[in-house]
Amino acid sequence: TICMCLTGSVACINSPIIARELMRLGAEVIVTMSKAATELINPSLMHWATGNPVITKLTGAVEHVFLAGDRPNHLGKADLILVCPSTANTISKIANGIDDTPVTTVVSTAFGSFIPIVIVPAMHASMFHPIIERNLSKLKECGINVLGPRLSEGKAKIAKVDDIIDKV
Repeated sequence: TICMCLTGSVACINSPIIARELMRLGAEVIVTMSKAATELINPSLMHWATGNPVITKLTGAVEHVFLAGDRPNHLGKADLILVCPSTANTISKIANGIDDTPVTTVVSTAFGSFIPIVIVPAMHASMFHPIIERNLSKLKECGINVLGPRLSEGKAKIAKVDDIIDKV
């Protein structure tokens, strides 16, 4: 089971394709979206792509604990958290322990439960600067896997779909 977390990068247009490819390989995919991601693609598209309801806000049902809760007690459903795409904003929040969106709260919960996390950055090249690079290094030091970005055409682009699937 993969919890696929989408943030507000236009690269989230690749998300249905990535989800479907993971499902073809036998994964169940549950999607969590930040508000910024929902302004780029409709959660209904990801519901259609995965067959699972999409989490766009946290409620009294404590969705973050359901997905990424205390693994030693087998409360968490997710075997891996995939933050794809991840904006500079989300990378910085995760690196500094800020969990104020459904995505960052799921990641924070997963980190505390020792669930593997893969972050796939995507942003304009001018936003991929030393602060973000330091935050990515900080995440790597904490055991989070980072894939990309690909620097091309003035952008720090999302990794190629095949590379994402292979990493997962």
